Amino acid sequence: VLSDVNGSPKKYTTSEWPKSRLMVSPRIGFNLDAFGDGSLQVRGGTGMFSGRVPFVWLTNMPSNSGVIQNTIEPNGYATVSKWIGDIRFKTDPYYWLNNTPASASNVFIKNPNAGVPNSFALVDQDFKMPKVWRTSIGADYTIPGTPLVATADVLYTKDINSSYQFGANRLESTTPINYGNTAENDTRPYYPGGAQSTKYNPAVNANTGIVLTNTNVKGYSFSATAGLSMRPRKGFFGSAYYTYSEAKDVTGNPGSNASSAWSGNPTVFGPNEQTLANSQYAVPHNVVGTLSYRQAYLGHLATTISLFYNGSHQGRFSYVYGNDFNNDGINADLLYVPNDVANLNFVDLKTGSGATAKTFTVAEQRAAFDAYINNDDYLSTRRGKYAERNGALTPWLNRFDVRLLQDLFMDLGGKRNTLQFSADVMNVGNLISSDWGIRQQNNGAQNLLRSTVNSGGVRSFTMTTISENGQTVLPTKAFRDVNTVSTTWYMQLGLRYIFN
Repeated sequence: VLSDVNGSPKKYTTSEWPKSRLMVSPRIGFNLDAFGDGSLQVRGGTGMFSGRVPFVWLTNMPSNSGVIQNTIEPNGYATVSKWIGDIRFKTDPYYWLNNTPASASNVFIKNPNAGVPNSFALVDQDFKMPKVWRTSIGADYTIPGTPLVATADVLYTKDINSSYQFGANRLESTTPINYGNTAENDTRPYYPGGAQSTKYNPAVNANTGIVLTNTNVKGYSFSATAGLSMRPRKGFFGSAYYTYSEAKDVTGNPGSNASSAWSGNPTVFGPNEQTLANSQYAVPHNVVGTLSYRQAYLGHLATTISLFYNGSHQGRFSYVYGNDFNNDGINADLLYVPNDVANLNFVDLKTGSGATAKTFTVAEQRAAFDAYINNDDYLSTRRGKYAERNGALTPWLNRFDVRLLQDLFMDLGGKRNTLQFSADVMNVGNLISSDWGIRQQNNGAQNLLRSTVNSGGVRSFTMTTISENGQTVLPTKAFRDVNTVSTTWYMQLGLRYIFN
């Protein structure tokens, strides 16, 4: 017996799959020629869409039931020295289950009544496969007297069933975080004795018994696109579009199995938290554009030159502590941004050894932390608040590419045959200037603070350090340039034969 998502007792079993359910996804759509002349096309639809979870989340239960098989993660040889030498390979997969050496009597469990496994995974019998309600509407309008077509599309999606990994043996501590003063607003719980001191079923590890279930909090996504496309006129053609996106979810399930998907989700109040936050993959603004010119000449030649543009933020990330901030055994605690860094009890930080030994004083760390917050577009808006999961954006990147096509064509047997040479210059801005088109990435400072607690329960802090030009320094900003070929200009040449 463990807990359900509401904190009520619930009996789980590893011997049964979730109930079988009929999945019905009704939908309706339309496509309307509004004026009957093709100048305004309106389209849209609404309905339910069903999907599935990665099946490894389902197979976690039979492969991590804690019965028949067991995973041993020793801290060292001394932990297993009494029995590991007795184990030899046998072709019968049940040999060691039925002939367990006395020295390994506590390793294997023959049946559920024989003991409690170290770790196991569960699937809620009431689990439902993911399902969303999605509605879209869009229109294309040909602007009279021009080669331009205006396009707009709106898409809204709302969760009906959303998957969620839940730690069924977790109980929240009633001990608050102690900063040694009352000037800050961090109210998250602290686990003085670790998560094992506050668990639902004392016979089971607090951070095991991960259940694949459905969240009670429904996520959503919204995107809107607007733009213009230009049909060929006097050799010119192209398009330009802007997209705004917003998506919120309880978890992106960032892991390859139940345990890692549960523990890897950054939270404030613990991994069972059900709070909507930005989806990892929802970049809010994106601009794309193309402009091309094609000129045919001499009856058998044509040259096309095209410019492509893409501008957007390059992703999202979370600010978290560099260690287990609340001592619950899970290292994914979102950062609290203080109203005043003077309210945090910093201590001297010693790094390196010998000739590379260096000490960063309390004053240096406070100054660097304050500068980091002030220099960061996101953290500077969160003073006195928690950093949000995926709340921060990586810098905007403007990227231009150029393509040149040279066609040599002729009609053979009544059909057009073309020999086409292509030259593509990717990130052409970087060819013009070494300062253009350079992508920036996190510099390793996103685990910004580390924390320890003294015997009186009062917390102290040190800053994370980073390496710059071979030196260990305190960070005052979040990003650095990517200095690899992936962010510089390059060219590729192509040759192809086209026949119809």
